[in-house]
Amino acid sequence: MRLRLPILITVSVLCIAGCLSGCREHNLSDDFKFDSTIRMEIKGYTVFRYNPLTCQIGFNRERSEFRIHTDNMSDFFIIRLDEMPSAEGQIVNGATSWTTGDDLHTKKTSFEVIRLEGGKIWLWSPSTRIAAVVMELE
Repeated sequence: MRLRLPILITVSVLCIAGCLSGCREHNLSDDFKFDSTIRMEIKGYTVFRYNPLTCQIGFNRERSEFRIHTDNMSDFFIIRLDEMPSAEGQIVNGATSWTTGDDLHTKKTSFEVIRLEGGKIWLWSPSTRIAAVVMELE
């Protein structure tokens, strides 16, 4: 009996630690919230980062569409929302498309508006774990 108790405690601690680390994976990192770089992340990994020397930004207010792409359009991400974000905490339905290598991906999802500042909008979808910083243009 004495041998079983330490094993039971060890297994319990490992299970709790596993649950807590899994929960953290679904949360948005503080790094994302405070970095104003225009980009798209999936599951914490950056899949596209805007570089002003090799990329362009497109924006259509009527369609609530944000397009960020390389000059030759080989890599991009596009976010289309049902409405323009206007307040932090707002939930906006939409869809996003992006490239990874030779693949094109598209997902419909709901985004939470995390932050609005200086024309930039921080978006987060906990269900798909997609995060993006986009910019509305005048």
